[in-house]
Amino acid sequence: MQRIGTLLAVGALVLSACGAGAEAPPLAGSEQVCTETFCAQYPAGWNLVDRGDTFISLSHPDDPETLLATVGPVNMEGLVVANGGTWPQTVSGVVEAFWRAADGGEAELATSTILPDGSVESFGVFRSGRMWARLIPLTTTDAIGVEMRAPNRSWESHAEAFLDSVVVVP
Repeated sequence: MQRIGTLLAVGALVLSACGAGAEAPPLAGSEQVCTETFCAQYPAGWNLVDRGDTFISLSHPDDPETLLATVGPVNMEGLVVANGGTWPQTVSGVVEAFWRAADGGEAELATSTILPDGSVESFGVFRSGRMWARLIPLTTTDAIGVEMRAPNRSWESHAEAFLDSVVVVP
């Protein structure tokens, strides 16, 4: 019986991998936006929805409710403790806490990679599709969080271009 439940869960994950929703257009250039704490390139065609001293939010006109991207400050200790964890944690531990809390606890972390600069990129699924994220530590408690959500995996090249472009302003 447990095997059937596992097979159903895996089947649901595979089906959600196909995903519905808008298919990504080819990448065609980029735009740049900077705040007091970072600069980021985002693929042409995305709209800058909001911008503050320390954050940006973007959407794509093909589906502005589902195609979303953000960059902003993260209090890593606050994130972990607010979600029942203990501090201190590694950056990977903070990423795991983020995924446990994301989408009301409905998100599922699929992969997590520690990059040479100490940041962690991750990918997973949530109710409405796919999410790519990067956590860039600044101090022992402060970080910059980068996130992009899309309805399906066809948007991966947009996510990679966006996540890889964020540079901390010294």
